[in-house]
Amino acid sequence: MDSKREPFKTKDNNRIMCKTGDKKKKSLLTCVKGCIAHKAAGVLLNPSEKPAPESTNSQCNVGISNGVPPGPPSLSMWSEELARTMLAMNILAEQEYAAEIFNYMMRTQCYHVFRSGDIPKSVTAEMRNVLLDWLVQVHEYLALEEETLYLAVYLMNSYIRSHKIHTSMLQLLASTCLFIACKVEESLIPEPAELCFMMEDAFSKKDLMRMERKVLNRLKFDLRYTQPLYFLRLLSITGKCPEKTLYLAMYFMELTLREADGLTIEPALLACAALRLAHMVLALECRSLNSDLKWPGVLHLYSYRDAELISSQQLMAQFALRGEAKSTWQKYSRPQKHEVSTEPALNAKNLIRCISSLSVIPV
Repeated sequence: MDSKREPFKTKDNNRIMCKTGDKKKKSLLTCVKGCIAHKAAGVLLNPSEKPAPESTNSQCNVGISNGVPPGPPSLSMWSEELARTMLAMNILAEQEYAAEIFNYMMRTQCYHVFRSGDIPKSVTAEMRNVLLDWLVQVHEYLALEEETLYLAVYLMNSYIRSHKIHTSMLQLLASTCLFIACKVEESLIPEPAELCFMMEDAFSKKDLMRMERKVLNRLKFDLRYTQPLYFLRLLSITGKCPEKTLYLAMYFMELTLREADGLTIEPALLACAALRLAHMVLALECRSLNSDLKWPGVLHLYSYRDAELISSQQLMAQFALRGEAKSTWQKYSRPQKHEVSTEPALNAKNLIRCISSLSVIPV
């Protein structure tokens, strides 16, 4: 970052933007409208379709989380509950489709999971950490939505998986994917010149436009992504979780963006594990590790086994224990996010205790 600008600013900052409409939060509503459009076009998945690429986690089933393989989905089991959740999120017109939308999200999320070998070894863990550290700073400086960051990282990983790229071009790729993600999730889009400034003019506007064409062509203009944030917000509202717990879960989830192992976790599983781990960590303050670790009407929406949840929670706790994500830590240390990254319960002793205690905690 140039010394002329601070690396972080709030949404009150003035900046040059391409205005395409009033700024508003799209979040789950974007996915809702996309799901309905896909249904109208007749492209909903069905059992006769080819299976999704291999995933180390469960195969996108919907059912009851009771430690046994789930049966066929039963939409009526949670349709009323999901409709109430959508009402709380001010998504009124689509309430009658709530169960179908949720079922669609669960069935398609496995298409957005990466395998352990999808990211080439040439992109080392140190490179990813530095690149994501910079990307998070740019994302917060521009005051973008959280969904924009997740989509940008997903597009970047998808491009790297399908196309070789020189390490010197990674910053340009990250900026380009952020620019594309803004066009999907944002109403106010950053100027290309502003993104070039963020790269200290190492690349020109022409380079950015050329890379945008490459990314879109390589991905065949398929920018759909079932985000873990959608599931997390559904979980938190349905379970009536405190805002502090939600932000801590978001902190844990954002840590996985820079880790190759985090890419192999399904979005819904990631959201379940993050919210569960956040509740565990905050419970340590009250010295009640085993108290109230589940929320009625929440985890039964998913079909994940205890072992899958525990494995994902342990990974996130280990990521937090490393303390390498400086920009993410600083982002979540702000009062607007309840300063969750500075939470006393997030010390090394408690995180190690969480990791070791996970195997005996009931879901």
